[in-house]
Amino acid sequence: MSSHADNSPAEVVPVRYDPSQHFEQLQSWFAHRNEMLTPDALPRVGFIVPGKAAGFLYQTDSSVAWIEGLVASPSLSKAERNVVVDAIVRAVCEESSKLGFKTLLGYTVLDVVVERAKRLGFNHVSSGFHLVAMGLNPST
Repeated sequence: MSSHADNSPAEVVPVRYDPSQHFEQLQSWFAHRNEMLTPDALPRVGFIVPGKAAGFLYQTDSSVAWIEGLVASPSLSKAERNVVVDAIVRAVCEESSKLGFKTLLGYTVLDVVVERAKRLGFNHVSSGFHLVAMGLNPST
């Protein structure tokens, strides 16, 4: 069996994210990107390939959900990162469908992410995306 077969998408099975087991790992991956992460910023539903990559489903009280928080270990090769991130995206898509959402949205400024999304069945609906944020209820 070739080493390529060891990285086939069918063999990569993400598991449910468990903060008690996985948060420190995610925190280190986000820190590598100079992003701060706190446990309360992550939703209940997420998937991880331990040691490799993770992603999350942000649910709303509408028919729309968001895929967000995709992150991979900085030590992965491009080929391995592609395989595991694809598996994470598929897991989030499947879970959002099981939960009854009708639309799954994501946003990015990276063309490579747009190409991945299109390859996995998403439609590219706009360009020139701008993200705005407002801090609410700061902790004391």
